[in-house]
Amino acid sequence: MKLKTSLILSLTLLFYSIIYLATSKVVPCEVDCAKTYGLDTTLRNKYNYFYGVFRCARTYSTDTLCIYVKDTTGINWDLFSDTVCMYAKSVGLSRQTLLIMNNGVLPPDTLARKQCP
Repeated sequence: MKLKTSLILSLTLLFYSIIYLATSKVVPCEVDCAKTYGLDTTLRNKYNYFYGVFRCARTYSTDTLCIYVKDTTGINWDLFSDTVCMYAKSVGLSRQTLLIMNNGVLPPDTLARKQCP
């Protein structure tokens, strides 16, 4: 009796799990997400001290990008932020506020701040 009950419960749980996975909606990467990903790919291919670019808030309605880098000596972060502004504009992300963040400490330290034209 116990085996039959646990088998029925397991099959019911499996059935509802499959139904949930089959009907759950996958949210596609939309325009802003694709542009941010393009900027991330461009910077990742050019700079070995670059970790990633993300929106600083959870919503895409913000115009602030957080650029996470390894704090390397000898890097002019203001010049790097100008370069990131240039790349951001080339992928269609104009008028962004950039925060260059040191990824090596918690909480991340802001190395530079830039308002892109």
